[in-house]
Formats: sequence, structure tokens, C-alpha cells
Amino acid sequence: HRNRIEYNYIHHIGPGKLCDMGGIYTLGTSPGTVVRNNLIHDIWDWEEGYGAGGVYPDEGSSQILIENNVVYRTATAGLGVHYGKDNIARNNVIALGRDQQVYLGRSDKDSSIKFERNIVYYDEGKLFVRESRLEADYNLYWNTSGEPVTFLNDLNWEQWRAKGLDVHSVIADPKFVDASAGDFRLQPDSPALKLGFQPIDMRFVGPRAADGR
Repeated sequence: HRNRIEYNYIHHIGPGKLCDMGGIYTLGTSPGTVVRNNLIHDIWDWEEGYGAGGVYPDEGSSQILIENNVVYRTATAGLGVHYGKDNIARNNVIALGRDQQVYLGRSDKDSSIKFERNIVYYDEGKLFVRESRLEADYNLYWNTSGEPVTFLNDLNWEQWRAKGLDVHSVIADPKFVDASAGDFRLQPDSPALKLGFQPIDMRFVGPRAADGR
């Protein structure tokens, strides 16, 4: 409990070698634990494997705050919750997952998540998979392929919001500086800022000198 996993730069792991793993992996109930300000990208599995995510709260991971992370180019999901309850994912950039972007949990387990003020940006795969008790609002979703954004069970935007989910969220281009080059800073006119999304400063992630440089 009360773990802090912060300011790590995790990238290019797993291809051709590993599966059922993540850039950051948790297991079990962890009250007070925070996963914050991490930069994670290029997390891949082997050809016949399964599961290679960015932030991966596995079986029973609960009471964890996941915020201010930038996660992109993953095999399975930028955020892959197996199951767990009372987790919060807020103010994250989750981008360019291959198979899907977010695992929400499992309906046959005691699983719940609050998903708010996130940007989910993708060009293939599904947006959400697996159902759990979900609170979702003030998020921005964008599918760059030109296909419509659809939600669990292929619900469209109107059907999804009719369930009381994402009533203040938007489907819009977040206007990243250069997503293709891994620059997920927001331009000043990004619609995400109007939703209360707080820009994420990635300048200090990863190895650095003792004086903080």
C-alpha cells in the first residue's frame, strides 16, 4: 500500500519474447498507491502470445490512482485492467493501441473504475473492451482512421451517453503537437483543455542526475 510509481520512462519491451505483461504491472489491493507521470511506449508481445499493455493492473488490483501518464503504441491496451475495484484513471493520454485501447475490468468480478479527463486517441482496434462498474466523464475520444467512435457492445455515441456515461465528454481531434512523432503535448486550442485536462510535463521522466537535471 501507498506505493508511488512515478517519472519512469519505459519503452521497447516484449517484442517476440514476452506476453501477459505491462510496462507497469500491479497485482492485488493497494490502497493509496499512485501511478503517475510515467512515459510508456512500444510495449509488444510475441506472435502467439497475449497481453502486452502500458499500465496493467492485473487480477484484483484495487484502490489505485493512475494519472498524468502518457502511454502509446501498445499491443493490447494502454490501460489494461484485468479486474479490481475502486480504481481511478484520470488525466492520461492513451494512444495508438493495436488491439484495443482500454480494458475496463470484468463484469463477473467485483470490478469498478472511474475514468475521467482522459484523452484516448487511436487508429485501429476497439476503444473499450470488457464491462465493469464504470463512471466516465470529461474524456476526449478520437479515431484517426475516420471510422466512427464506438463503445462497449458497439454502442454509438448517443446510445452510450443515454446510459449516463460521458455526458460531458467529446469526440474531437485533441490537436497534439505531433502524435506520429510521439509528441503528445497539446496545442493551445485543444478541445481537451476545455474539459479540464491538465497538460502533462514529460521533461523530467526517466534517468536523471542527482541534481534533477
